[in-house]
Amino acid sequence: MGGYAADALPLLVAWFAVAYATRRFVPTWLAGVTLGVAARMIALGHYHWDQLTFLVVALVFVGLIAWPVSWAARRFG
Repeated sequence: MGGYAADALPLLVAWFAVAYATRRFVPTWLAGVTLGVAARMIALGHYHWDQLTFLVVALVFVGLIAWPVSWAARRFG
């Protein structure tokens, strides 16, 4: 597994699994991203403290992208 698939696939799988289980944004955001980063870390064999930085960046990025989309879907959908 290489390139973007190595980064995105674990995050997407974890996101959709948690979303299916909870059907709520905040638990999906927090647990889905955290589990996705953990799965990515295991799949790539990265066991360093910089994974904490990756987790924080992923939480911020996904939150800034997904929250407005979620809000708009609830408001207009």
